[in-house]
Amino acid sequence: MNLLVVILGGGCGAGLRYLSVQGISAVFKPSFPLGTLAVNAAGALIIGFLFGAFEIRAVPAQFRLFLITGFLGGYTTFSSYSLETVRLFMSGSISAALANMALNNLLCLGFTFLGLGLSQKVVPHV
Repeated sequence: MNLLVVILGGGCGAGLRYLSVQGISAVFKPSFPLGTLAVNAAGALIIGFLFGAFEIRAVPAQFRLFLITGFLGGYTTFSSYSLETVRLFMSGSISAALANMALNNLLCLGFTFLGLGLSQKVVPHV
């Protein structure tokens, strides 16, 4: 049953990732992989918040599996980020590749801390 919960969450997350990246690319038409950065940052914020909230409020294990392992595992795009960074390096866009590395790592770590902090402020302690 746990595997099914993770698969369902992962499919939902992957679908939302696809729509998010396509939407951001259509609006901003960036030469930089902005959609992947936005998805990774949002995922970091959400996982930090959920982790903190789930530490405050007990939730069923399958709900955690669905949201954190499944949904956010499918939604965030670290493998896409890695490939896009390598492609930037291979195309000679060294500064863009380095910026992509720095922004994804620093922004996502910062957003995870932010999400965790937000959960401590907005989720009522019992």
